[in-house]
Amino acid sequence: MVHQSFLMIQECEKMKKIILPFILTFLIIFSLNNVSVSAADDRNVSDEDIIFSITGYSKFIIEDAIEVNSQFNASWEASIILSDQIGTDLLQNSELGLRAQIDIHLGNSDGFVDSNESDLFDQLFRIERNWNNSENGGCCIFDYNPLYSPEGINLLTSKVIVGPIELENTTWGWNESTDLIGQTDSRATRIIDFPRVGSLVEEVPLMIFLPDDWEYTYSAMGEIFSGEPGEFTVNRSEANVASNIRVTISNNQVPNALGYRTSTGTMITLNSPTSYYGECEDSSLDHNQQWWTLSNNNTLVLTHYGDNLSFIPQDYGFQEAEVASIVMYCKDWFNTTDTWYENILIDSIFPVWESVISYFNEENEEVIFDNSQPITIKSDTSISFNISANDPNSESPVNIQITSNKTSNYIHSDVNILEFSDIFYQNDDVNGLHLNLSERHKAKSPTSWSVNLKISDDAGNTIYREWEIIVLDGMGPTIIPDLIINNQSISSNNLARDGDIITISLQQSFDDLDSINETRWSLSIDNEVIVDNVTMNQIDKMNLGPFTSGTHVFSIDAYDSSFNHQNLAFGLAISPNFGVDIELISTEIEGKLVEGNTVLFSASMQNNRASSGSGQFCVNSQCGPFVGVPAANSNTPGYFDVELSVELTSSTPISTYFKWQSESSGDNGQITIESEVPVEPYWQKPIQTVLLVFVFLSLFVFSVNHLWGVDSQRP
Repeated sequence: MVHQSFLMIQECEKMKKIILPFILTFLIIFSLNNVSVSAADDRNVSDEDIIFSITGYSKFIIEDAIEVNSQFNASWEASIILSDQIGTDLLQNSELGLRAQIDIHLGNSDGFVDSNESDLFDQLFRIERNWNNSENGGCCIFDYNPLYSPEGINLLTSKVIVGPIELENTTWGWNESTDLIGQTDSRATRIIDFPRVGSLVEEVPLMIFLPDDWEYTYSAMGEIFSGEPGEFTVNRSEANVASNIRVTISNNQVPNALGYRTSTGTMITLNSPTSYYGECEDSSLDHNQQWWTLSNNNTLVLTHYGDNLSFIPQDYGFQEAEVASIVMYCKDWFNTTDTWYENILIDSIFPVWESVISYFNEENEEVIFDNSQPITIKSDTSISFNISANDPNSESPVNIQITSNKTSNYIHSDVNILEFSDIFYQNDDVNGLHLNLSERHKAKSPTSWSVNLKISDDAGNTIYREWEIIVLDGMGPTIIPDLIINNQSISSNNLARDGDIITISLQQSFDDLDSINETRWSLSIDNEVIVDNVTMNQIDKMNLGPFTSGTHVFSIDAYDSSFNHQNLAFGLAISPNFGVDIELISTEIEGKLVEGNTVLFSASMQNNRASSGSGQFCVNSQCGPFVGVPAANSNTPGYFDVELSVELTSSTPISTYFKWQSESSGDNGQITIESEVPVEPYWQKPIQTVLLVFVFLSLFVFSVNHLWGVDSQRP
């Protein structure tokens, strides 16, 4: 059908030209056979070209009421102007631009678009743009079905301007309109789909006009919709997907007015603000008009436009126990209105309350503070709060809340009765390690905290009260000693040793509030008083010692001007000096010192100094294996045992000794254990046996004679 119509047009031109129509017919047929999308689609340009080169609009108007399962009349209108440097896929090589396409495929490729070539493209475009299906025309689909144009479209084109193909800033375009017929189904909520397939007509805004009492309801791509509920615009060029853009429409629904009061009680106060806010639930394109009214006994006293309302009842003539009537209105684009209201009783009577703030002193006696005076306490004191309140105007609960600047989120709250205890310490403005030495030695002011009481009844009548808590100095000075030898602090790398003089420094110490010069100090070492009740200048940098090896107990006492006391006791380990000093503890010999016997010699010894070594236990010239000599430490000497088993080969007296050496101290030596120990000769052993037997027999004979012999005392 398309080709026949085009051939008829060519026959009308035969009288003007003879050869050219034949060539053009061939080119057009060739071009149409290679077109992938018709003029109704016009997928022909890049997004960037479209944004800057296409202008115009389109309209879809539903003119009849939308009824169930019935036809309705609608209309379509479009006006589009675009650059003729944008290519079209009605012809090949769309990347060259429309002017070059016309010159090559409909002309003689001379680099110039003449009037005949422009007319040929215009005729081609009119044939392809002659649609009667609203989906093909790029308009719309209603309830899943396209609308139809019984008489086709009215098309008015603006032809491509004659001139060189490089001509810039020239445009072409068209205007079209048509009457449409649509068909509804049985649904109540209608669906309209707008094609998004890349057609030129989709690049201009599409305006939709609905019949009376119909409105935009929802679209998943709502961000590209704008306008009013019954007259809205869809910007299809902003859709980032190639699929139908769906919207639902329905009969206008009355907006839903929702109001809220910021307070939650059953009454409101007379002389403080009461606030309301509200929202109108409706179509997302409907910007409802919203306003409030305030009435007293059916008398309007205030009208306020906006989405919130705040008023003080007393300012509008309200009195105790009267009722305030608040109404919120929502009016939509169709002038339909919904309301929300509240009638609320006014309460002007404040709650009554009592408080007991107390602490227990050092004698465990309860001390109750005067509520009219600042609360002064020591920093380690626990304060008890007991607040009770009630509403004489109702049985509704009374909220009690205490806040403080002690911490950022400090809050205690309850209803009717609030009880809790807390300790208030000094803050960071007093002396501490966070300050440098000069600053932490200066006097500081006591810390002051604020405690804020808020009591509110159900209506919002609120009582406020504030107390100041002054934290006095309740702690003794902080004692930070530094013990120094050889101009360095004592540490694992710089041990104090036997005979050292130690310097004590207390410069790091401080008191919470007092100047360091106002503090007093005492020092004892191993229960011996070194100084007592002296100033910082008298004890700081004092030389102590010399000290002997072992652990010495230091006890430091400090007092501030408020007689707060602090004690620090610690043990200081004094290590032995380097070197080896071996001391004999005990010796033992197992076996008889008789020539030929094997005897075990042993000894226990200790090293009294801090260097280790090794040595041998020797008997005369015979020495045992090397044994380790442990180093002494601040707590104990280095104990060790030695032994050696020796066969006595002669009766010559023997000597035992221990010889040692120490690489760490570069020293060596020898300690005598036993000197000139006699050894009996072997031949004395039989004589000793005979003598022993003789003595035994003599004693036996003497005993027998005494009992039964002549020397006995028998009768």
